[in-house]
Amino acid sequence: MFCFNFLVDVLKTESTDFETPYHALASIYDYVMRHVDYVHWVDYVESLFVRHDVVAQTILDIACGTGSLAIELKKRGYRTGGVDGCGPMLEQARTKAAESGFDIPFHHQAFLEIEGFKPHDVAVCLYDSMNYLMSLEDFAEALDRIHETVYPGGVFIFDLCTEANSVRYFSDLREREKGDGFTYSRHSYYNDGIQYNDFEITFKDPKRVVNERHRQRIYALSDIEPVLEASPFRVEATYDGFGFRPPNSHTDRVHFVLRA
Repeated sequence: MFCFNFLVDVLKTESTDFETPYHALASIYDYVMRHVDYVHWVDYVESLFVRHDVVAQTILDIACGTGSLAIELKKRGYRTGGVDGCGPMLEQARTKAAESGFDIPFHHQAFLEIEGFKPHDVAVCLYDSMNYLMSLEDFAEALDRIHETVYPGGVFIFDLCTEANSVRYFSDLREREKGDGFTYSRHSYYNDGIQYNDFEITFKDPKRVVNERHRQRIYALSDIEPVLEASPFRVEATYDGFGFRPPNSHTDRVHFVLRA
């Protein structure tokens, strides 16, 4: 029965016209993701600085989204910039930064377009953003481009969600919520190495309904390791979740520290 229902759901969603990911979601993204503790995440990043003897003054936040992480870094005194491939998300980031009294440069470039940046001490790419790279070839090219944004001896810190995460939490997750001027439903499911997140967002004024499909490639570490080894970075550490132990088969999220 589960498999039949899953097939029906897939057929239904395949017939839907989906708009570009994040373009409509951008305006409600911070509400949908209000559970994410960016303060804790920056605490963890700073603990990695200490553990790996990183002197960080300048930080580039790649796939910065609505700027929550960049703003938290700026609050702590880092010279921070952001880059993202989605214009509406950057509009939210610029508005939030201005309202916080911070002058943070945000640049509109997707992963495979990153170029022209002066080197930074650190580049970060967090909250499973690298999972949006849908092939190992794209992953490798992104690493090449990101390497150019980091000083020799600097670090690139990123994370990946794992299959354990998708199977445990997102095999068939459904939720519906109502916010100020909108309602949305989300259906998350995992199939053949891809994590899908389908959103239907209804805005009240003006009345419109938007559908977005978000896809993330869930990589096995055994597939990623050769790409990292062939990159211009040196792999310094891989960590289970927000700790310092090596990842295992139950790990939900892996953090990587790469040295330029």
